[in-house]
Amino acid sequence: MAEVQLANTGEHPEAHDSGHTGSQPPLYVHLAISDPEVILAASEYPEGRPRTDFIQTALKIGVLSLRAARGVVDGDSIRKEGDALLAQLNERLNGWRTNMEQNLTSSLSHYFDPKQGLFAERVERLVRDDGDLAGVMKGQVASAQTSLTNLFQQFVGENSQLFQMLDPSGDNKLVLTMEKTIDGVIQAQNASILQQFSLDEPSSALSRLVRELTEKHGDLNTALSRRMSEVVSEFSLDRPDSALSRLVGRVESAQRSLTNEFSLDNQESAISRLRGEMQKHHKEQMQATQDFMERLSVLVNSIQVRKEEAAKGTRHGLEFEAAVGEAVKSLVSDAGDVVQDAGSTTGLISHCKVGDFVITLGPEHVAAGAKVVVEAKESAAYDLAKSLAEADVARRNRGAGVCVFVHSMKSAQPGIPEFARYGHDILVRWDADEPTTDLWLKAALMVAKMMSVRAAQHDKSEAASYLVVDRAIEAIRKQVSGFDEIVTAANTSGNATKKIAERAAHMKAEIEGKINALGHEIEKIKDI
Repeated sequence: MAEVQLANTGEHPEAHDSGHTGSQPPLYVHLAISDPEVILAASEYPEGRPRTDFIQTALKIGVLSLRAARGVVDGDSIRKEGDALLAQLNERLNGWRTNMEQNLTSSLSHYFDPKQGLFAERVERLVRDDGDLAGVMKGQVASAQTSLTNLFQQFVGENSQLFQMLDPSGDNKLVLTMEKTIDGVIQAQNASILQQFSLDEPSSALSRLVRELTEKHGDLNTALSRRMSEVVSEFSLDRPDSALSRLVGRVESAQRSLTNEFSLDNQESAISRLRGEMQKHHKEQMQATQDFMERLSVLVNSIQVRKEEAAKGTRHGLEFEAAVGEAVKSLVSDAGDVVQDAGSTTGLISHCKVGDFVITLGPEHVAAGAKVVVEAKESAAYDLAKSLAEADVARRNRGAGVCVFVHSMKSAQPGIPEFARYGHDILVRWDADEPTTDLWLKAALMVAKMMSVRAAQHDKSEAASYLVVDRAIEAIRKQVSGFDEIVTAANTSGNATKKIAERAAHMKAEIEGKINALGHEIEKIKDI
């Protein structure tokens, strides 16, 4: 047996008796419940106000059932009890939505948190000095350096054909060829010179000289014999100062000069200078590559620093506002609508600049000339209530019928919905760096246009009346479901409540018919 005491807790009497409209004093009752089913049902609620409210509701349903059996139904009580049930349902749904938003926020923070998110960590590993990007660039530079080294080694290295060809030691074909050529030239010159001083050759210079002297001066054998020793000595290699010795010396000097120019042992040779220039060019290329890597690293770091500074400063909010304006223009320009940037000008309210962009529907639209104001905000200081209050100011300041309030994904509070409508205001989350969020912004603009069409076809009083009627119809539909509970409860009480069940079924059918007829008529009125 369970004992329950129903008493006034200090609240207004209407909180305990929603079926009475006056200030009627409460009725205090001390109950001792012995029915097992009732005790089991009441035990599902914790002691205190929840269990007391449940028992009061059960008594209310019992009283209504008894009154219904007598042919009396308190429609106002049913409506109020239904509102209470709807409030409980709304509270639970809000709880589930809050839980879902918290889980979603936690998941997004796990990946996209600027300090601890996996995405930020991956980007940090990519752009830091010893990151993946630096490793790839170093690998590419090392590969290019290796290829260039191999190329130089192939053509001008110690094992290259050019080096082997210019090497003075060993079997150098170039040097051997040059030596053979020079020796051949020297021998040919020696033979030609000796031929000119040979008396065996009639056409030689010496033979011609002898003939001319003989013809002019007679026999010169005696004179020539005296001077022959001097002439022969000029063509003797035994004398270092002879003409022939000087000629051979010059030829040998030219040969040594050519050999030295193609010798790596001589630092001043042409081949040595060529090798030095190539090494210098290689060092300059390596230094230029290193300087480029350093400048690239500094540039990447500066870009990252600018991003972080822009995200912390107030300029980032202006950039988000500009990004929203560009997105709105791209989404509505095809429909012929006009977008005005009004964030820097005052509106209808004195000294008020609330309302960043004003969309005027084009002449081809059903609601041509209607205005929709767009407010962009990247600030964590705006909760839901503050956002709706500023949206109302934006509508009044810009003379618009609908306001689209765009929150940044990066700064919006968890209580800000991703997409929701509150009367004449539409709240939406959007991120300029995430193209998938453009769908929400596009949907918000489409809903705003539809709301503008409705406002153009009906005045405010008609729209308000239709809203009240729609809510009333929906509330009655939900109340009808309460008759099922009454019928179920009546059936469990035995045959004595058969009339209650029949009466409830008849009332349900009548109310459902009226609801359908009322809804049908309201739809016809709206279509006019």
